[in-house]
Amino acid sequence: MGKKVSVLVVDDSHICRQLICEALGRDPDLEVVGTCANGKEALEAARELRPQVITMDVEMPVMDGLTAVEHIMAEVPTPILMLTADPRQQAPELTCRALELGALALQIKPSIDAGTEAWNLSREVKLLSSVRVIRHIHNSKQRRPPLPGTGAGAVVVPAPPVGMPYGVLAVASSTGGPQVLFRMLSELPADFPTPIVIVQHINAAFSESLAGWLANSSKLKVRLATDGEQLLPGNVLIAPPGQHMSIPFRGRVALRPGVERDGHMPSGTVLLESAAKAYGRRTLGLILTGMGEDGAEGMLAIKQAGGLTLAQNEESCVVFGMPGASVARKAVDHLVHGDDIAGALVRLARGETLTAGR
Repeated sequence: MGKKVSVLVVDDSHICRQLICEALGRDPDLEVVGTCANGKEALEAARELRPQVITMDVEMPVMDGLTAVEHIMAEVPTPILMLTADPRQQAPELTCRALELGALALQIKPSIDAGTEAWNLSREVKLLSSVRVIRHIHNSKQRRPPLPGTGAGAVVVPAPPVGMPYGVLAVASSTGGPQVLFRMLSELPADFPTPIVIVQHINAAFSESLAGWLANSSKLKVRLATDGEQLLPGNVLIAPPGQHMSIPFRGRVALRPGVERDGHMPSGTVLLESAAKAYGRRTLGLILTGMGEDGAEGMLAIKQAGGLTLAQNEESCVVFGMPGASVARKAVDHLVHGDDIAGALVRLARGETLTAGR
């Protein structure tokens, strides 16, 4: 057996810390190397112990979990799993702010009365331990500039045929994706002419919070999709949990239960494949950071239908799994830095030729 995954547990409740430690201790591949009662202690422990994963409470004295995440991701980047109360009892931005600051995943705390078995964290912790996290410094002056139009070694991406704008932008996204979606949607203009449909892998309990958080940052109308809803310019539809979202024909989405595809429901591949069938060469596909291969076959379907496919580049991905799988299938026309995606989409949707120096 290889070296155990080291975990730092942070929660102001002694009982919660005990339950989390007991739950993780049942897995022989995991080792709790420290516990903390507030964010200040967590920051100090992260510097000293360098754990592979941190479980982090949100509301704590001295320093809350969100502030701790911000400091940790700026100083000692570490995969962080946020544990929080039911998001329906909180403002959307409270929990989803953690994703913006660099946390990788969110889970709801079970009730203390539920017992140790309810704290089923081992699988998520082990998955996060393999993620290569990046440093997060939240300062607008340090953000990358908009996508340049020229540059050494520039790559030209073909624009859509004259008078034939893209009919839909289909997006598949997973670990690290909410942060990229947040920036993309906050930067797209209100007159963005292409309807957007998104599959984002996230704990089902946080889907509504995610949609609300993204909506609050965007000039577009962002919401969870409903069955039969129209695809309209200026609208962003996010697949709800527990159902596949597809485009059975142009202008509408459908929601259906089913079996997982590529390990997920909703599945990015299901959405992207249906977009390719409905819109053909008028399909614009985008795949963002994430574990696994979901969406890769869908990107290939768009490519084969004559549509255009973009993927987030490895430099800016938290996990290059999904984009990498698409690249391996030769299904990607162009790799784009996560900070540059909105600019690239505006140019393409308006029929301009995109050039990129990166």
